[in-house]
Amino acid sequence: MNKEEFLTNMQDVLQTEEDLNYETVLEDLDEWDSLSVMATMAFLEKNFNIKTTMKDYKEMKTIGDIAKKAGL
Repeated sequence: MNKEEFLTNMQDVLQTEEDLNYETVLEDLDEWDSLSVMATMAFLEKNFNIKTTMKDYKEMKTIGDIAKKAGL
């Protein structure tokens, strides 16, 4: 998965119409809540075989932080 595909997939995961980029601040998204975190956890595990915890998401501030966790 390349960076553009990752952003498109994250739009689907977060169920947002907003254009996302690596600098998008998660807390600025209306859609960013505990359900979005769980959906992101499932997305990373399914697509990148990476297990994350709720603690990881307290440290992640941007879409780019999620991408780094995925190795992109």
